[in-house]
Amino acid sequence: MMSRVTLLVLLLTLLCIQSQGTGRYLELETATSAAGDDPSAIFEPQIGDFLSSYSAVYQAGNGPFFGGGGRFDIYGHPNVTGHEVVTTAVWIVGERDDRTLDAIQAGWHAADVTGCYNTACEGFVKSDTAPISPGDVLPILTPDEIHELMIWIEKDDKGGDWWLYASTESTTSGKVGYWPKSLFSKLAQNATVVNYGGFVQVKKGSVSPPMGSGHFPNDTAAFFSNVEYVDEFGRKIAGNLPSVVTNKNCYDVGNMGDATFFYGGPGGCVN
Repeated sequence: MMSRVTLLVLLLTLLCIQSQGTGRYLELETATSAAGDDPSAIFEPQIGDFLSSYSAVYQAGNGPFFGGGGRFDIYGHPNVTGHEVVTTAVWIVGERDDRTLDAIQAGWHAADVTGCYNTACEGFVKSDTAPISPGDVLPILTPDEIHELMIWIEKDDKGGDWWLYASTESTTSGKVGYWPKSLFSKLAQNATVVNYGGFVQVKKGSVSPPMGSGHFPNDTAAFFSNVEYVDEFGRKIAGNLPSVVTNKNCYDVGNMGDATFFYGGPGGCVN
């Protein structure tokens, strides 16, 4: 089945797997999981022992942080099947002292196996005036056109909720909705990590799918721009950050300059 790009909300406190047609979505996620050194624990924290995951991201660590976001292009992955997942997103993470974490996520997502997406699960509160909404179809890159998605997530300094703003080149930026403060433990106060980049998932023993455009970082690779985070003084900081890559034989990130970097890879890893 050909995949689609749609605006999607995923709320993943308990991963309620369900099968549906492959799609690419604006993906929103809340998650609770054990935190480790591998950032993939943040991306799909309850994928189970039968799945492998790979990430290629830049990471702002050692918060407190109160928001973050960026702009990135949207790619089609029509051959994603089974337990394969391809994601580009911004992850806002609150690590607790007991090595567990809160996490929220927004970006595009290609998958044939899904969790509780859109508004099927309680948690995310959609805005009535959202410029794009969970489940909306998103355009993908073609040889003649580049389509981009802007994601910005920021904690409200009064109510403490985490608000999502999003836009494409054909829509103005506006509030998509928010994750209530009451959903979280650590994120009720602040985030400790913000990640920007790509993630893939595959069944163990299977060949991992492409990430981004399917190219290693170069002029034909997927890009991530306008990388910023909000510090404890409310300032938007565009900075050069350290990278975290699971397996550079299959995926990588390029050098960051002017808050922009290329990322991705052809896949082909087997674990």
